[in-house]
Amino acid sequence: MSPGSRNMLAEDWPEASQFKKSIRFEFALYVSGIMIVLMLVMGYIISSQYVKTVTQNVVDRLLVQARSYSEPAGKLIISGEAPDALLLNNICKKLADSDRDIYWAGITDDSNAFIAHTDIKQVIKSVKMRPVTSGQFQEMLKPKEGFSLGRDTVFIAVPIAENDVALGKLSIAASAGPVRKARTTSILTVATITVIMVGIGIPVTIAVLRRRLQPISIITDHLKAVDLHDISLDIPVTSENEFGYLAETIRVMGSKLGAAQKELIEKERMTQELEIAREIQANILPKDYPTGTEFELAGTYRSAKEVGGDYYDFVEFDDKRLGILIADVSGKSLPGMLVMLITRDIVKRLARAVRGPAELLTAVNADLLGNIKQGMFVTMFYGVLDKKTGEFSFASAGHNQLIVVKGDTGKTELIKTRGFPLGMVDSDTYRKRIESGRIVLSANDWLIQYTDGVNEAQNIDGEEFGLDRLTQIIQEHRDKAPEDLVSEMLREHNLFVGDAPQYDDITLLAVKWTEQTADTRIGVLGETEYACDN
Repeated sequence: MSPGSRNMLAEDWPEASQFKKSIRFEFALYVSGIMIVLMLVMGYIISSQYVKTVTQNVVDRLLVQARSYSEPAGKLIISGEAPDALLLNNICKKLADSDRDIYWAGITDDSNAFIAHTDIKQVIKSVKMRPVTSGQFQEMLKPKEGFSLGRDTVFIAVPIAENDVALGKLSIAASAGPVRKARTTSILTVATITVIMVGIGIPVTIAVLRRRLQPISIITDHLKAVDLHDISLDIPVTSENEFGYLAETIRVMGSKLGAAQKELIEKERMTQELEIAREIQANILPKDYPTGTEFELAGTYRSAKEVGGDYYDFVEFDDKRLGILIADVSGKSLPGMLVMLITRDIVKRLARAVRGPAELLTAVNADLLGNIKQGMFVTMFYGVLDKKTGEFSFASAGHNQLIVVKGDTGKTELIKTRGFPLGMVDSDTYRKRIESGRIVLSANDWLIQYTDGVNEAQNIDGEEFGLDRLTQIIQEHRDKAPEDLVSEMLREHNLFVGDAPQYDDITLLAVKWTEQTADTRIGVLGETEYACDN
Protein backbone atom coordinates (compact mmCIF):
# COMPACT_ATOMS: atom_id res chain seq x y z
CA MET A 1 0.00 0.00 0.00
CA SER A 2 1.49 3.30 -1.05
CA PRO A 3 1.97 6.14 1.46
CA GLY A 4 -0.48 8.23 -0.51
CA SER A 5 -3.11 5.53 -0.29
CA ARG A 6 -2.54 5.10 3.44
CA ASN A 7 -2.99 8.82 3.91
CA MET A 8 -6.25 8.70 1.97
CA LEU A 9 -7.45 5.83 4.15
CA ALA A 10 -6.49 7.68 7.33
CA GLU A 11 -8.37 10.77 6.19
CA ASP A 12 -11.53 8.75 5.47
CA TRP A 13 -11.34 6.53 8.55
CA PRO A 14 -13.80 7.75 11.23
CA GLU A 15 -12.39 9.14 14.47
CA ALA A 16 -13.48 7.15 17.55
CA SER A 17 -13.70 10.37 19.58
CA GLN A 18 -16.60 11.50 17.40
CA PHE A 19 -18.76 8.59 18.59
CA LYS A 20 -18.92 8.75 22.39
CA LYS A 21 -22.47 7.57 22.94
CA SER A 22 -22.99 4.01 24.16
CA ILE A 23 -25.51 1.96 22.24
CA ARG A 24 -25.91 -0.28 25.30
CA PHE A 25 -26.93 2.71 27.41
CA GLU A 26 -29.32 3.87 24.68
CA PHE A 27 -30.84 0.40 24.45
CA ALA A 28 -31.32 0.35 28.22
CA LEU A 29 -33.06 3.72 28.12
CA TYR A 30 -35.32 2.66 25.26
CA VAL A 31 -36.25 -0.65 26.89
CA SER A 32 -36.87 1.02 30.26
CA GLY A 33 -39.05 3.65 28.65
CA ILE A 34 -41.00 1.03 26.75
CA MET A 35 -41.50 -1.00 29.93
CA ILE A 36 -42.81 2.02 31.83
CA VAL A 37 -45.16 2.99 29.01
CA LEU A 38 -46.43 -0.58 28.71
CA MET A 39 -47.00 -0.77 32.45
CA LEU A 40 -48.94 2.47 32.44
CA VAL A 41 -51.04 1.43 29.48
CA MET A 42 -51.75 -2.00 30.90
CA GLY A 43 -52.46 -0.45 34.32
CA TYR A 44 -54.90 1.97 32.77
CA ILE A 45 -56.69 -0.82 30.91
CA ILE A 46 -56.83 -3.10 33.95
CA SER A 47 -57.91 -0.25 36.24
CA SER A 48 -60.63 0.86 33.86
CA GLN A 49 -61.91 -2.68 33.49
CA TYR A 50 -61.90 -3.23 37.26
CA VAL A 51 -63.77 0.04 37.94
CA LYS A 52 -66.25 -0.86 35.21
CA THR A 53 -66.87 -4.28 36.74
CA VAL A 54 -67.43 -2.84 40.22
CA THR A 55 -69.78 -0.21 38.81
CA GLN A 56 -71.75 -2.89 36.97
CA ASN A 57 -72.09 -4.89 40.19
CA VAL A 58 -73.37 -1.83 42.08
CA VAL A 59 -75.85 -0.96 39.33
CA ASP A 60 -77.02 -4.54 39.02
CA ARG A 61 -77.57 -4.80 42.80
CA LEU A 62 -79.52 -1.52 42.96
CA LEU A 63 -81.61 -2.45 39.91
CA VAL A 64 -82.60 -5.76 41.46
CA GLN A 65 -83.63 -4.01 44.69
CA ALA A 66 -85.57 -1.28 42.86
CA ARG A 67 -87.38 -3.77 40.63
CA SER A 68 -88.38 -5.91 43.63
CA TYR A 69 -90.08 -2.94 45.30
CA SER A 70 -91.63 -1.43 42.15
CA GLU A 71 -94.28 -4.15 41.83
CA PRO A 72 -95.84 -3.77 45.38
CA ALA A 73 -95.63 -0.01 44.96
CA GLY A 74 -97.74 -0.29 41.82
CA LYS A 75 -100.35 -2.39 43.56
CA LEU A 76 -100.60 0.16 46.41
CA ILE A 77 -101.02 3.03 43.91
CA ILE A 78 -104.07 1.41 42.26
CA SER A 79 -105.54 -0.26 45.36
CA GLY A 80 -107.72 2.69 46.39
CA GLU A 81 -109.18 5.83 45.06
CA ALA A 82 -105.88 7.59 45.85
CA PRO A 83 -102.38 6.31 46.52
CA ASP A 84 -101.82 5.36 50.13
CA ALA A 85 -98.96 7.77 50.99
CA LEU A 86 -98.21 6.11 54.30
CA LEU A 87 -97.76 2.64 52.83
CA LEU A 88 -95.74 4.00 49.89
CA ASN A 89 -93.51 5.87 52.34
CA ASN A 90 -93.03 2.61 54.22
CA ILE A 91 -91.89 0.93 50.98
CA CYS A 92 -89.35 3.72 50.42
CA LYS A 93 -88.14 3.40 54.02
CA LYS A 94 -87.81 -0.41 53.77
CA LEU A 95 -85.90 -0.05 50.53
CA ALA A 96 -83.50 2.50 52.06
CA ASP A 97 -83.06 0.35 55.17
CA SER A 98 -82.29 -2.74 53.09
CA ASP A 99 -78.99 -1.28 51.83
CA ARG A 100 -76.78 0.98 53.89
CA ASP A 101 -75.34 2.55 50.71
CA ILE A 102 -78.79 3.93 49.73
CA TYR A 103 -79.18 7.60 50.61
CA TRP A 104 -82.88 7.86 49.84
CA ALA A 105 -85.68 6.23 47.91
CA GLY A 106 -88.69 7.87 46.34
CA ILE A 107 -91.79 7.13 44.29
CA THR A 108 -93.08 9.55 41.66
CA ASP A 109 -96.31 9.69 39.73
CA ASP A 110 -96.57 9.85 36.00
CA SER A 111 -95.68 13.58 36.12
CA ASN A 112 -92.39 12.80 37.99
CA ALA A 113 -93.67 14.50 41.21
CA PHE A 114 -92.77 12.63 44.41
CA ILE A 115 -95.79 10.98 46.07
CA ALA A 116 -93.61 9.08 48.55
CA HIS A 117 -90.04 9.64 49.80
CA THR A 118 -87.81 8.78 52.71
CA ASP A 119 -87.59 12.54 53.16
CA ILE A 120 -91.26 13.60 53.57
CA LYS A 121 -90.34 17.20 52.73
CA GLN A 122 -89.86 16.18 49.10
CA VAL A 123 -93.53 15.07 49.02
CA ILE A 124 -94.87 18.10 50.83
CA LYS A 125 -93.04 20.45 48.48
CA SER A 126 -94.19 18.41 45.46
CA VAL A 127 -90.54 18.17 44.23
CA LYS A 128 -90.14 16.58 40.85
CA MET A 129 -87.52 13.98 40.13
CA ARG A 130 -85.02 14.97 37.48
CA PRO A 131 -84.74 12.56 34.53
CA VAL A 132 -82.15 9.82 35.04
CA THR A 133 -80.42 9.06 31.73
CA SER A 134 -77.01 7.73 30.77
CA GLY A 135 -75.34 6.10 27.81
CA GLN A 136 -73.62 3.58 30.07
CA PHE A 137 -74.66 -0.01 30.80
CA GLN A 138 -77.58 0.06 28.38
CA GLU A 139 -77.30 -3.69 28.09
CA MET A 140 -78.25 -4.01 31.80
CA LEU A 141 -81.29 -1.71 31.67
CA LYS A 142 -84.81 -2.67 30.71
CA PRO A 143 -87.05 -0.31 28.71
CA LYS A 144 -87.71 3.01 30.46
CA GLU A 145 -85.21 2.26 33.21
CA GLY A 146 -82.54 4.86 33.90
CA PHE A 147 -79.07 5.06 35.41
CA SER A 148 -76.55 7.85 35.97
CA LEU A 149 -73.33 8.09 37.91
CA GLY A 150 -72.47 11.37 39.58
CA ARG A 151 -69.34 12.32 41.45
CA ASP A 152 -70.60 10.82 44.75
CA THR A 153 -73.99 9.33 43.92
CA VAL A 154 -75.47 6.56 41.82
CA PHE A 155 -79.01 7.25 40.57
CA ILE A 156 -81.41 4.44 39.58
CA ALA A 157 -84.94 4.84 38.20
CA VAL A 158 -87.28 1.95 37.32
CA PRO A 159 -90.84 2.28 36.00
CA ILE A 160 -93.93 1.37 38.10
CA ALA A 161 -96.63 -0.13 35.92
CA GLU A 162 -99.71 -2.32 36.19
CA ASN A 163 -101.14 -4.06 33.16
CA ASP A 164 -98.75 -2.09 30.96
CA VAL A 165 -100.12 1.17 32.36
CA ALA A 166 -97.37 3.53 33.56
CA LEU A 167 -98.12 4.71 37.05
CA GLY A 168 -94.83 6.41 37.91
CA LYS A 169 -91.24 5.56 38.81
CA LEU A 170 -89.32 4.27 41.78
CA SER A 171 -86.01 6.15 42.18
CA ILE A 172 -82.95 5.39 44.30
CA ALA A 173 -79.94 7.55 45.19
CA ALA A 174 -77.05 5.48 46.50
CA SER A 175 -73.47 6.11 47.47
CA ALA A 176 -70.79 5.87 44.77
CA GLY A 177 -68.29 4.92 47.47
CA PRO A 178 -67.68 1.37 46.15
CA VAL A 179 -66.88 2.80 42.70
CA ARG A 180 -64.50 5.40 44.16
CA LYS A 181 -62.89 2.76 46.33
CA ALA A 182 -62.41 0.48 43.34
CA ARG A 183 -60.85 3.29 41.37
CA THR A 184 -58.50 4.22 44.20
CA THR A 185 -57.56 0.62 44.80
CA SER A 186 -56.76 -0.03 41.14
CA ILE A 187 -54.65 3.12 40.86
CA LEU A 188 -52.67 2.22 43.98
CA THR A 189 -52.18 -1.32 42.72
CA VAL A 190 -50.95 -0.21 39.31
CA ALA A 191 -48.68 2.39 40.87
CA THR A 192 -47.23 -0.19 43.27
CA ILE A 193 -46.55 -2.69 40.48
CA THR A 194 -45.01 0.04 38.32
CA VAL A 195 -42.69 1.13 41.12
CA ILE A 196 -41.66 -2.48 41.71
CA MET A 197 -41.00 -3.00 37.99
CA VAL A 198 -39.01 0.23 37.76
CA GLY A 199 -37.06 -0.54 40.89
CA ILE A 200 -36.31 -4.17 40.11
CA GLY A 201 -37.14 -4.84 36.45
CA ILE A 202 -35.19 -1.96 34.91
CA PRO A 203 -31.87 -2.66 36.70
CA VAL A 204 -32.20 -6.35 35.81
CA THR A 205 -33.01 -5.43 32.21
CA ILE A 206 -30.02 -3.09 32.01
CA ALA A 207 -27.73 -5.78 33.39
CA VAL A 208 -29.03 -8.34 30.88
CA LEU A 209 -28.73 -5.92 27.99
CA ARG A 210 -25.17 -4.96 28.94
CA ARG A 211 -24.20 -8.61 28.96
CA ARG A 212 -26.02 -9.51 25.75
CA LEU A 213 -24.67 -6.44 23.95
CA GLN A 214 -21.09 -7.02 25.10
CA PRO A 215 -20.05 -8.11 21.56
CA ILE A 216 -20.72 -4.56 20.39
CA SER A 217 -18.04 -3.29 22.80
CA ILE A 218 -15.62 -5.95 21.58
CA ILE A 219 -16.26 -5.01 17.95
CA THR A 220 -15.93 -1.26 18.52
CA ASP A 221 -12.77 -1.71 20.65
CA HIS A 222 -11.11 -3.65 17.84
CA LEU A 223 -12.17 -1.07 15.26
CA LYS A 224 -10.70 1.71 17.39
CA ALA A 225 -7.41 -0.19 17.57
CA VAL A 226 -7.09 -0.74 13.80
CA ASP A 227 -3.64 0.00 12.39
CA LEU A 228 -4.25 1.71 9.06
CA HIS A 229 -0.80 0.62 7.86
CA ASP A 230 -1.56 -3.05 8.48
CA ILE A 231 -5.30 -3.59 8.64
CA SER A 232 -6.41 -6.64 10.61
CA LEU A 233 -10.03 -7.00 11.68
CA ASP A 234 -10.02 -10.47 13.27
CA ILE A 235 -12.66 -9.88 15.96
CA PRO A 236 -13.05 -12.63 18.64
CA VAL A 237 -16.84 -12.85 18.49
CA THR A 238 -17.96 -16.34 17.51
CA SER A 239 -21.64 -16.38 18.45
CA GLU A 240 -24.08 -17.64 15.83
CA ASN A 241 -26.40 -14.65 16.03
CA GLU A 242 -26.26 -11.26 14.30
CA PHE A 243 -23.18 -10.22 16.29
CA GLY A 244 -21.26 -13.22 15.02
CA TYR A 245 -22.39 -12.43 11.49
CA LEU A 246 -21.31 -8.80 11.95
CA ALA A 247 -17.89 -9.77 13.30
CA GLU A 248 -17.30 -12.24 10.47
CA THR A 249 -18.46 -9.71 7.89
CA ILE A 250 -16.06 -7.08 9.28
CA ARG A 251 -13.24 -9.62 9.19
CA VAL A 252 -13.93 -10.38 5.52
CA MET A 253 -14.26 -6.68 4.76
CA GLY A 254 -10.92 -6.03 6.45
CA SER A 255 -9.22 -8.69 4.35
CA LYS A 256 -10.72 -7.24 1.21
CA LEU A 257 -9.88 -3.65 2.12
CA GLY A 258 -6.22 -4.19 1.39
CA ALA A 259 -7.05 -5.74 -1.96
CA ALA A 260 -9.42 -2.86 -2.70
CA GLN A 261 -6.68 -0.36 -1.84
CA LYS A 262 -4.31 -2.10 -4.25
CA GLU A 263 -7.04 -2.00 -6.87
CA LEU A 264 -7.47 1.71 -6.21
CA ILE A 265 -3.75 2.26 -6.77
CA GLU A 266 -3.99 0.30 -10.01
CA LYS A 267 -7.05 2.30 -11.03
CA GLU A 268 -5.19 5.54 -10.34
CA ARG A 269 -2.39 4.30 -12.57
CA MET A 270 -4.88 3.40 -15.28
CA THR A 271 -6.50 6.81 -14.94
CA GLN A 272 -3.14 8.47 -15.47
CA GLU A 273 -2.50 6.27 -18.48
CA LEU A 274 -5.94 7.06 -19.88
CA GLU A 275 -5.22 10.74 -19.41
CA ILE A 276 -2.03 10.29 -21.41
CA ALA A 277 -4.02 8.38 -24.04
CA ARG A 278 -6.60 11.18 -24.13
CA GLU A 279 -3.83 13.70 -24.76
CA ILE A 280 -2.43 11.47 -27.50
CA GLN A 281 -5.85 11.19 -29.14
CA ALA A 282 -6.34 14.94 -28.87
CA ASN A 283 -2.98 15.47 -30.57
CA ILE A 284 -3.71 13.15 -33.50
CA LEU A 285 -7.03 14.82 -34.33
CA PRO A 286 -6.65 17.70 -36.78
CA LYS A 287 -5.97 21.01 -35.07
CA ASP A 288 -5.97 23.04 -38.27
CA TYR A 289 -8.46 22.48 -41.07
CA PRO A 290 -7.58 22.70 -44.75
CA THR A 291 -8.51 26.08 -46.18
CA GLY A 292 -9.40 27.34 -49.65
CA THR A 293 -11.38 30.03 -51.38
CA GLU A 294 -13.77 27.41 -52.76
CA PHE A 295 -14.77 25.67 -49.51
CA GLU A 296 -14.97 25.96 -45.73
CA LEU A 297 -14.55 23.16 -43.16
CA ALA A 298 -15.51 22.67 -39.51
CA GLY A 299 -15.78 19.69 -37.22
CA THR A 300 -16.19 18.56 -33.64
CA TYR A 301 -15.41 15.51 -31.54
CA ARG A 302 -16.47 14.50 -28.02
CA SER A 303 -15.77 11.06 -26.60
CA ALA A 304 -18.21 9.21 -24.37
CA LYS A 305 -15.39 8.03 -22.08
CA GLU A 306 -11.86 9.21 -21.37
CA VAL A 307 -10.89 8.16 -24.88
CA GLY A 308 -13.02 6.99 -27.75
CA GLY A 309 -13.10 5.17 -31.05
CA ASP A 310 -14.29 7.97 -33.35
CA TYR A 311 -11.89 9.98 -35.43
CA TYR A 312 -11.75 12.17 -38.49
CA ASP A 313 -8.87 13.36 -40.65
CA PHE A 314 -7.93 15.10 -43.88
CA VAL A 315 -5.47 14.09 -46.61
CA GLU A 316 -4.19 16.93 -48.78
CA PHE A 317 -2.87 15.29 -51.95
CA ASP A 318 -2.05 18.47 -53.84
CA ASP A 319 -3.52 21.89 -54.54
CA LYS A 320 -6.44 20.24 -56.36
CA ARG A 321 -7.57 17.22 -54.32
CA LEU A 322 -8.51 16.94 -50.63
CA GLY A 323 -9.30 13.65 -48.88
CA ILE A 324 -11.94 13.77 -46.09
CA LEU A 325 -12.63 10.81 -43.82
CA ILE A 326 -14.59 10.04 -40.67
CA ALA A 327 -14.64 6.70 -38.82
CA ASP A 328 -16.34 4.97 -35.91
CA VAL A 329 -14.78 1.95 -34.16
CA SER A 330 -17.21 -0.55 -32.63
CA GLY A 331 -15.32 -0.57 -29.31
CA LYS A 332 -15.13 2.33 -26.89
CA SER A 333 -12.55 3.59 -24.41
CA LEU A 334 -8.96 2.33 -24.70
CA PRO A 335 -9.62 -0.69 -26.99
CA GLY A 336 -11.54 1.55 -29.38
CA MET A 337 -8.76 4.12 -29.37
CA LEU A 338 -6.11 1.47 -30.11
CA VAL A 339 -8.09 0.17 -33.11
CA MET A 340 -8.61 3.77 -34.19
CA LEU A 341 -4.84 4.43 -34.09
CA ILE A 342 -4.17 1.29 -36.12
CA THR A 343 -6.81 2.26 -38.68
CA ARG A 344 -5.48 5.83 -38.89
CA ASP A 345 -1.93 4.62 -39.54
CA ILE A 346 -3.14 2.25 -42.27
CA VAL A 347 -5.13 5.05 -43.95
CA LYS A 348 -2.15 7.44 -43.74
CA ARG A 349 0.11 4.83 -45.30
CA LEU A 350 -2.24 3.82 -48.14
CA ALA A 351 -4.12 7.04 -48.98
CA ARG A 352 -1.55 8.47 -51.40
CA ALA A 353 -0.88 5.13 -53.08
CA VAL A 354 -4.54 4.30 -53.80
CA ARG A 355 -6.50 6.68 -55.98
CA GLY A 356 -10.25 6.04 -55.58
CA PRO A 357 -12.26 6.05 -52.30
CA ALA A 358 -13.64 2.53 -52.84
CA GLU A 359 -10.14 1.22 -53.68
CA LEU A 360 -8.73 2.80 -50.52
CA LEU A 361 -11.39 1.28 -48.27
CA THR A 362 -10.81 -2.13 -49.87
CA ALA A 363 -7.07 -1.86 -49.23
CA VAL A 364 -7.60 -0.68 -45.64
CA ASN A 365 -9.95 -3.62 -44.99
CA ALA A 366 -7.36 -6.11 -46.26
CA ASP A 367 -4.64 -4.63 -44.04
CA LEU A 368 -6.90 -4.25 -40.97
CA LEU A 369 -8.16 -7.86 -41.02
CA GLY A 370 -4.96 -9.15 -39.46
CA ASN A 371 -4.67 -6.37 -36.91
CA ILE A 372 -8.12 -6.24 -35.29
CA LYS A 373 -9.72 -8.40 -32.62
CA GLN A 374 -12.46 -10.70 -33.85
CA GLY A 375 -15.86 -9.12 -33.25
CA MET A 376 -14.60 -5.57 -33.63
CA PHE A 377 -15.02 -3.53 -36.79
CA VAL A 378 -14.72 0.02 -38.12
CA THR A 379 -17.25 1.99 -40.13
CA MET A 380 -15.69 4.66 -42.30
CA PHE A 381 -16.73 7.29 -44.81
CA TYR A 382 -14.03 8.50 -47.18
CA GLY A 383 -14.34 11.05 -49.93
CA VAL A 384 -12.09 13.10 -52.19
CA LEU A 385 -13.04 16.70 -53.00
CA ASP A 386 -11.83 18.38 -56.19
CA LYS A 387 -11.09 21.85 -54.88
CA LYS A 388 -11.37 23.34 -58.37
CA THR A 389 -14.57 21.80 -59.74
CA GLY A 390 -16.54 20.89 -56.60
CA GLU A 391 -16.68 17.24 -57.61
CA PHE A 392 -16.82 14.97 -54.57
CA SER A 393 -16.16 11.23 -55.00
CA PHE A 394 -16.82 9.03 -52.01
CA ALA A 395 -17.36 5.53 -50.64
CA SER A 396 -18.73 4.19 -47.37
CA ALA A 397 -17.60 1.23 -45.30
CA GLY A 398 -20.95 0.66 -43.60
CA HIS A 399 -20.99 4.25 -42.30
CA ASN A 400 -23.92 6.63 -41.88
CA GLN A 401 -25.65 8.30 -44.80
CA LEU A 402 -24.04 11.38 -46.27
CA ILE A 403 -26.24 14.47 -45.80
CA VAL A 404 -26.28 16.87 -48.78
CA VAL A 405 -28.14 20.16 -48.31
CA LYS A 406 -28.68 22.49 -51.27
CA GLY A 407 -27.69 26.01 -50.40
CA ASP A 408 -30.34 27.80 -52.44
CA THR A 409 -33.44 25.70 -51.64
CA GLY A 410 -32.48 23.90 -48.45
CA LYS A 411 -33.49 20.60 -50.02
CA THR A 412 -31.85 17.64 -48.28
CA GLU A 413 -30.57 14.41 -49.83
CA LEU A 414 -29.44 11.38 -47.81
CA ILE A 415 -26.96 9.29 -49.82
CA LYS A 416 -25.93 5.78 -48.82
CA THR A 417 -23.46 3.70 -50.86
CA ARG A 418 -23.02 -0.01 -50.26
CA GLY A 419 -20.04 -1.38 -48.36
CA PHE A 420 -19.14 -3.64 -45.46
CA PRO A 421 -17.56 -2.21 -42.30
CA LEU A 422 -13.78 -2.61 -42.20
CA GLY A 423 -12.34 -5.73 -40.60
CA MET A 424 -15.39 -7.97 -41.03
CA VAL A 425 -15.04 -9.88 -44.34
CA ASP A 426 -12.25 -11.04 -46.62
CA SER A 427 -10.92 -8.89 -49.47
CA ASP A 428 -12.76 -10.61 -52.33
CA THR A 429 -16.14 -10.37 -50.58
CA TYR A 430 -15.41 -6.78 -49.63
CA ARG A 431 -14.38 -5.76 -53.18
CA LYS A 432 -17.59 -7.21 -54.67
CA ARG A 433 -19.76 -5.20 -52.25
CA ILE A 434 -18.08 -1.79 -52.16
CA GLU A 435 -19.33 0.95 -54.49
CA SER A 436 -18.46 4.59 -55.09
CA GLY A 437 -20.60 7.70 -55.26
CA ARG A 438 -20.13 11.08 -56.86
CA ILE A 439 -21.63 14.52 -56.41
CA VAL A 440 -20.81 17.91 -57.92
CA LEU A 441 -21.47 20.78 -55.57
CA SER A 442 -23.03 24.15 -56.32
CA ALA A 443 -22.51 27.40 -54.48
CA ASN A 444 -23.40 27.20 -50.75
CA ASP A 445 -24.12 23.48 -50.88
CA TRP A 446 -23.36 21.50 -47.73
CA LEU A 447 -21.82 18.07 -47.09
CA ILE A 448 -22.46 16.76 -43.58
CA GLN A 449 -21.00 13.54 -42.21
CA TYR A 450 -21.29 12.26 -38.64
CA THR A 451 -21.13 9.23 -36.35
CA ASP A 452 -23.92 7.40 -34.51
CA GLY A 453 -23.34 9.37 -31.32
CA VAL A 454 -25.04 12.36 -32.98
CA ASN A 455 -28.31 10.96 -34.32
CA GLU A 456 -28.72 8.03 -31.86
CA ALA A 457 -28.23 10.11 -28.69
CA GLN A 458 -31.21 9.81 -26.35
CA ASN A 459 -32.77 12.09 -23.76
CA ILE A 460 -33.97 10.92 -20.34
CA ASP A 461 -37.29 9.80 -21.91
CA GLY A 462 -35.50 7.44 -24.32
CA GLU A 463 -36.28 9.58 -27.37
CA GLU A 464 -33.55 9.69 -30.07
CA PHE A 465 -32.14 12.92 -31.46
CA GLY A 466 -32.66 11.50 -34.96
CA LEU A 467 -31.74 12.46 -38.50
CA ASP A 468 -34.83 14.60 -38.99
CA ARG A 469 -33.85 16.91 -36.15
CA LEU A 470 -30.24 17.02 -37.40
CA THR A 471 -31.21 17.92 -40.98
CA GLN A 472 -33.69 20.53 -39.72
CA ILE A 473 -30.92 22.27 -37.75
CA ILE A 474 -28.67 22.23 -40.83
CA GLN A 475 -31.43 23.69 -43.01
CA GLU A 476 -32.19 26.45 -40.49
CA HIS A 477 -28.54 27.51 -40.20
CA ARG A 478 -27.27 26.78 -43.70
CA ASP A 479 -26.54 30.48 -44.33
CA LYS A 480 -23.97 30.53 -41.53
CA ALA A 481 -20.30 29.59 -41.57
CA PRO A 482 -19.47 25.92 -40.84
CA GLU A 483 -18.05 26.77 -37.39
CA ASP A 484 -21.31 28.47 -36.46
CA LEU A 485 -23.44 25.65 -37.85
CA VAL A 486 -21.46 23.07 -35.85
CA SER A 487 -21.83 25.21 -32.71
CA GLU A 488 -25.59 25.49 -33.21
CA MET A 489 -25.86 21.75 -33.72
CA LEU A 490 -23.95 21.04 -30.48
CA ARG A 491 -26.09 23.55 -28.59
CA GLU A 492 -29.35 21.99 -29.82
CA HIS A 493 -27.93 18.52 -29.17
CA ASN A 494 -27.04 19.37 -25.57
CA LEU A 495 -30.46 20.92 -24.95
CA PHE A 496 -32.18 17.81 -26.28
CA VAL A 497 -30.09 15.27 -24.36
CA GLY A 498 -30.18 17.25 -21.11
CA ASP A 499 -29.02 15.20 -18.12
CA ALA A 500 -29.07 11.86 -19.94
CA PRO A 501 -25.64 10.14 -20.01
CA GLN A 502 -23.59 10.06 -23.22
CA TYR A 503 -23.19 6.46 -24.35
CA ASP A 504 -21.41 6.98 -27.67
CA ASP A 505 -18.73 9.21 -29.12
CA ILE A 506 -19.93 12.29 -31.00
CA THR A 507 -18.22 13.37 -34.22
CA LEU A 508 -19.47 15.78 -36.89
CA LEU A 509 -17.86 17.20 -40.05
CA ALA A 510 -19.40 20.03 -42.10
CA VAL A 511 -18.17 21.10 -45.56
CA LYS A 512 -19.56 24.18 -47.30
CA TRP A 513 -18.81 24.74 -50.98
CA THR A 514 -18.62 28.42 -51.86
CA GLU A 515 -17.97 28.30 -55.65
CA GLN A 516 -20.54 27.84 -58.48
CA THR A 517 -20.01 24.89 -60.86
CA ALA A 518 -21.78 23.75 -64.01
CA ASP A 519 -22.39 20.02 -63.34
CA THR A 520 -24.67 19.43 -60.39
CA ARG A 521 -25.36 15.71 -60.46
CA ILE A 522 -25.44 13.33 -57.53
CA GLY A 523 -24.97 9.66 -58.25
CA VAL A 524 -23.63 6.25 -57.36
CA LEU A 525 -21.11 5.10 -59.91
CA GLY A 526 -22.30 1.99 -61.61
CA GLU A 527 -25.74 2.35 -59.98
CA THR A 528 -28.64 4.82 -60.13
CA GLU A 529 -28.22 8.54 -60.88
CA TYR A 530 -30.01 11.03 -58.58
CA ALA A 531 -30.90 14.44 -59.94
CA CYS A 532 -30.45 17.44 -57.64
CA ASP A 533 -32.07 20.85 -58.00
CA ASN A 534 -29.88 23.92 -58.21
